[in-house]
Amino acid sequence: MYKNWGKSVFADSNSNSDYHLLAYHCLDVAATGNLLLRKDNLILQKFKDYIPLNDEQIISLVSFYLAIHDLGKFSERFQNLQPDILMSLRGHGSNKSYILRHDSMGFYLWRTIWQTVWNENWLCLDKSSFDSFDWNDLILPWVISVTGHHGNPPKRYMDNGLAVNQNELFTEEDLAMASSYVQKVSSLLLKDAFKGLSGPEGYEYEFEDLETAFKSTSWLLAGTVIVSDWIGSSNEQFPYFSTSIPLEEYWEKYALPSAEKALNNSGILPSVISLITGMGILFPKVDVPSPMQDHISSCFIADNAQLFILEDATGSGKTEAALCLAHRIMAKGIANGIYFGLPTMATSNAMYGRLVDSHKKLYEHNSLPSLVLAHGQSHLLDVYSKSIGVESDENSNYGYSSSDDDTVSFQCSTWIADNRKKALLANVGVGTIDQALLGILPSNHQSLRLLGLSRNVLIVDEVHAYDPYMHRLLCSLLEFHASLGGSAILLSATLPIKYRQELASHFCRGRGYSIEGISSGNYPLITHVCESDLSEIQIEPRAGTERTVNVEFFNDESSIREKLVKCSIEGKCCCWIRNTVDDAIETYDTLVSELGKESVILFHARYVMGDRLNIENDVLNTFGKETDVQKRKGKVLIATQVVEQSLDIDFDYMVTDLAPIDLIFQRAGRLQRHCRDKNGALSDCDERGIPLLGILSPKLNGEISADWYSDMFPKGAYVYQSHGQLWLTANLLAERRKFCIPDESRYFIEGVFGKDASTKVPSELKVLDERAYGDSMAQTSMANFKSLNFSQGYERSGTQWLDDVVTPTRLGESVNIRLARFEDGILIPMVKSDTFSWELSQLCVSGGRIRYSEDYGKEVNELIQKVQDSMKDKGKWSILIPMFSEDGDNWKGTAKDKYNNQIQLVYNSEIGLCINK
Repeated sequence: MYKNWGKSVFADSNSNSDYHLLAYHCLDVAATGNLLLRKDNLILQKFKDYIPLNDEQIISLVSFYLAIHDLGKFSERFQNLQPDILMSLRGHGSNKSYILRHDSMGFYLWRTIWQTVWNENWLCLDKSSFDSFDWNDLILPWVISVTGHHGNPPKRYMDNGLAVNQNELFTEEDLAMASSYVQKVSSLLLKDAFKGLSGPEGYEYEFEDLETAFKSTSWLLAGTVIVSDWIGSSNEQFPYFSTSIPLEEYWEKYALPSAEKALNNSGILPSVISLITGMGILFPKVDVPSPMQDHISSCFIADNAQLFILEDATGSGKTEAALCLAHRIMAKGIANGIYFGLPTMATSNAMYGRLVDSHKKLYEHNSLPSLVLAHGQSHLLDVYSKSIGVESDENSNYGYSSSDDDTVSFQCSTWIADNRKKALLANVGVGTIDQALLGILPSNHQSLRLLGLSRNVLIVDEVHAYDPYMHRLLCSLLEFHASLGGSAILLSATLPIKYRQELASHFCRGRGYSIEGISSGNYPLITHVCESDLSEIQIEPRAGTERTVNVEFFNDESSIREKLVKCSIEGKCCCWIRNTVDDAIETYDTLVSELGKESVILFHARYVMGDRLNIENDVLNTFGKETDVQKRKGKVLIATQVVEQSLDIDFDYMVTDLAPIDLIFQRAGRLQRHCRDKNGALSDCDERGIPLLGILSPKLNGEISADWYSDMFPKGAYVYQSHGQLWLTANLLAERRKFCIPDESRYFIEGVFGKDASTKVPSELKVLDERAYGDSMAQTSMANFKSLNFSQGYERSGTQWLDDVVTPTRLGESVNIRLARFEDGILIPMVKSDTFSWELSQLCVSGGRIRYSEDYGKEVNELIQKVQDSMKDKGKWSILIPMFSEDGDNWKGTAKDKYNNQIQLVYNSEIGLCINK
């Protein structure tokens, strides 16, 4: 047992004796998980909700399983990764190669020794209750969880496609030492935990119920072992120990004390929640709460998992209401924190900024709650980097600072912030909804995301904004989250009734009950669902959010340009939201020729990240609530959908390309968002008159052909494919020439998305809508196919968790490209920065438009390879494109599309990336 190493320095480190014995590493991880359950009662309770054992029995059971997580390292194939240590410990060499990763080998080693474990009854099983086969079925789901601790369940097949032959993996010596370890560690940690499953005297639990319990909790255990292994693998907190001492002595003297220190420094432990709740506590500057905010401050809160759906107009204070509501749920003791999921990185960044101060008020004054921003580029955001406070090595997997104070600098654990997988473990997390959706997809470390999310209230903003694929994934996420005892709050200004029904239904399914009767057409509305209550409560609108927006239609772009130029000259700040990047760039070029660069700003998604962050800040500084009057005066923003959600920006006049009605409402939420006087200064009342929204739309009179929308918007026709819904939107708005929020919100939403709305669509457009409906059904089916099955438990099935298969949170091919400047014979990042320069030089584009790099010739190809080799990720997940310039501003390059045709690229920091054939 003591003749196996678990961790060591690398073979080329000039040392062959610096190692940590395997048995001790396993106890380090077990001790970490043991103390985690003792310090986080919420996780412990989630196990108890399914498994009929007391606290100590659950902790003993989990500790034992964690202690066998690295059982596969007893294999000589693993030990031979360090031949010198193998020779030193076992006294012989080996010619066996490492053909299967150690975590998967652990699963097969357990299966190999199971009969011995059963015969000698090391686990103290009640053989009168169940036979060997039944007990194996109960035990195995958790074995799969702990032997899948590197991010996915154990492999069924070798890399060559052949089934795993467990007899080839282990020698008799391996099995003897592993068996000795299992016998001793079960005696140390397991005690009589399994006996509790036999039930009270005279009573036996049903086998099927216990099997369901272990499969359901396998998701929790899979997350627990990952976080315990990550923390328990710190060389600084768990120093190498290679002297043989009894396991009991190591457990008490070394494993538990080290785990205590490591957990306290990790930042994943729950902070002490403040029991003083209410709008006045979280948002003291809000003098008069809105009716919705007032209602949620005193409404009924259940003692178990529950769902709230808040529907109210943009600018009504739903965010503040949701945070106050989440705080009340936390104060009930059924959540430790919050994860706020938003549709885009830009909206996540904005929400993070709003929570930097307010999140602390959720907890006691002396607590140090962590706040983490979770999306693909969060580390590139300046305000976030500053909030972390401590610089860590980019290549570090687990970093501690030199002092305890540094580890909680500015209330944010650097270990949690290290990557997006850990971010959901934070007390308060903000990020794209994608980071949460990955928890129900077969992605690496998905169980870690589920574990972190299960401790928190899930708040999802803009739930109407997702396509059928993401909507179905969100439904699955709610089902998983509810199954693990999590509560959720969903926010929307424009949610169709059928979507509300589907979201609530899936949450209830996760809780094991069904509901009927969600049908209210009132607005604003609060829907509350829990085991003991279903309520749909109409709320009065917030004073100031009741407004009428007049609508004017344009049938050509030149008229809009004339209107924007006129408004700019008059000192008004304006915005035109185009449906595609190409249209936005073309419009920007035209308006710059008339107004000059100083008056026009372009903002879309096709910038390298460094430039995009700069432009996003410029937009917020120019059009934000507190912007100086002179700074916003006469400015025109040409933008795409990146500005339609959750950005607190404000325009005097706005025009938009025709889009579905829910997006029209979202975009209009940025029109006269704050009260200003006629000069643009903030004021108690708005002096700018009734808001006026311009809409660029095809004509509604005359014959409606199948090309009605695509003739005017040839590129936009691919963005919004249900042209019947676009026609319904335009027709309803043209009939009324205005819309009143919130009184008419439901009328317009159901008029476009309701079950009978399609009967009014012209026949020529119905064909396109039927095709779009078929596509949406295909997307829904794809989401169902890709989503994990909670009842199945944590294990591989079908095509899930295959190597090199990425399961996306959003449909549509996309490619990451990195732009490199060719200067003085070398390739350098497009964005010059002291840190993360290549990430700042990256952008995501359609995989149809850019798919492959070119053959740039031997010299440039060698430079590309050299640069990629120097990257942390070796350029594995992106295409590096060299760009050349004659003036230092406009950079040109080439690549290939999905048909292998050459395309021309031009990049400019003001305009972004232009793609031409």
